[in-house]
Amino acid sequence: MKKILCPTDFSKTATNAVEVAAMVAHYLQASLTLLHVIHLPLIDTTEMALEANEVLENQKQHSLEKLTNMCQHLTQKHGQGFCEYDLIVKEALLADAVKNLCRTETFEMVVVGTTGGGNSLEEILIGSNTQAVIEGVKCPVLAVPAKTPVQPFRHLVFASNYQPEDAEAIQRLLKLAAIFNAEVNMVHVSQKEGTDSQSNANKYRENLQAQLPGIPLQFQEIIHPDEVEGLKGFLTTTQADLLVVLKKHKGFLSNLFSQSLSEQMTYQTKLPLLVYHA
Repeated sequence: MKKILCPTDFSKTATNAVEVAAMVAHYLQASLTLLHVIHLPLIDTTEMALEANEVLENQKQHSLEKLTNMCQHLTQKHGQGFCEYDLIVKEALLADAVKNLCRTETFEMVVVGTTGGGNSLEEILIGSNTQAVIEGVKCPVLAVPAKTPVQPFRHLVFASNYQPEDAEAIQRLLKLAAIFNAEVNMVHVSQKEGTDSQSNANKYRENLQAQLPGIPLQFQEIIHPDEVEGLKGFLTTTQADLLVVLKKHKGFLSNLFSQSLSEQMTYQTKLPLLVYHA
């Protein structure tokens, strides 16, 4: 059976991500593993170590109870056969725990809540943790903003930077779209119109059609001086409910989706962001 991992710190943002993860797991017919991470305290003496160990055990027990209650809530809300659940409590840093679990277990996807764009401690921590998770794992990561509605994905948008690896990611995306009975659009944002841009677009489409014969692909190029605003405008007008991008290993989200851009898109939109790895 397929497996999905969703870390939670029991915040409002993370709880919404758990709800979305359960929905995705149901459609993919996958089990959902809920992870809570406890940070180890700094210890100077043996006496402090004994006290810390007692506190840690209490925290673990309390966390397991909260995870159990969360699963019971999901079961009552959706029904017994909606999804299978597993619970894990670990003592580590979040990104390290997720990375190690993904390396040792066969997780198909990681779903993580994300927020940011502000100065609150929660926004800073959740935003940085999301980026660290995306950087640390090789499976797809679904970043879910706090205001994402819990509903099936019906309109998926793949944002391309004309990368050769796009074909494999699009194949995977089309399989996901088929499960959700969703429409797929591809979009590229250019800062200015010109013959070079049009030539690149034509070559890109020809290569994709050659690699994906018989598959109708909807592709659109947007001309806008600001990539973020151009993409956000397209997502709004098309009523997209999932943005999909390809992360190459040498960059955060390739040239177009630089670190600052990906942060802005994740923090400023209600859309979940699905990141495939090249």
